Amino acid sequence: MGVWMRREVAAGDGDGPSQARRGLSRDLIARAFQGTMRRRPTVPQPPPCNLGGLLDCIEEACANAETVSGQAILNQIGQRSFGALLLLPAIIVVSPLSGIIFLPTVMTVIIVAICGQMLLGRREFWVPRAVTGRSVPCRRVHQALGFLRPPARIIDRVLKPRLVALTQGVGTHIIALACLLLALLMPPMEMVPFTTSIVAGVISVFALALVSNDGLMALLGYGLSLALVGTLGSLFLF
Repeated sequence: MGVWMRREVAAGDGDGPSQARRGLSRDLIARAFQGTMRRRPTVPQPPPCNLGGLLDCIEEACANAETVSGQAILNQIGQRSFGALLLLPAIIVVSPLSGIIFLPTVMTVIIVAICGQMLLGRREFWVPRAVTGRSVPCRRVHQALGFLRPPARIIDRVLKPRLVALTQGVGTHIIALACLLLALLMPPMEMVPFTTSIVAGVISVFALALVSNDGLMALLGYGLSLALVGTLGSLFLF
């Protein structure tokens, strides 16, 4: 009886190290697999080609989160699409989010930074960390998206590539200069609530022209810019 029990104990003692070795091997394999998955390159998503696509990117950045930072949205859009990056801050000011104190000024900084880098010929755009690090409650973002979805569906129906010479090459630099000058009007206008949305709306037209390669939208943007400058000039001169 004593011999049988000693054999059982000996057998049990032998199983412990072997099980530990098997568990250790499984852990090493799992860690190696996880490391391979982390090193796997991600395929960049194509930039949005219309307003609805941009809204989808913003919504994906807000998925399963209470707040969303500017950097998270930029990462979702990509930092090589001049039109999409210009459209993002413009539609934020057009939306009800413009009621947040100093938000139009922050968006102005982004627009000026993007347009300035475009005029310098950069292909990948940099935005100050002080701007991209700011966060907005996703609840407010979803409210703004709900406000923008209906007009976005209407606008996207009329967008199409045409008169592409106005949105490529030198045409892109002229649009960047126009948007830069328009953006400089926004901080003083912030004193009157929601008036910055008018300027941002014109910038949005230019951005949509670049996103969809639509020269007709660019012509509309130039016409609206002249009308806006003329209206502001008449108000200050008379």
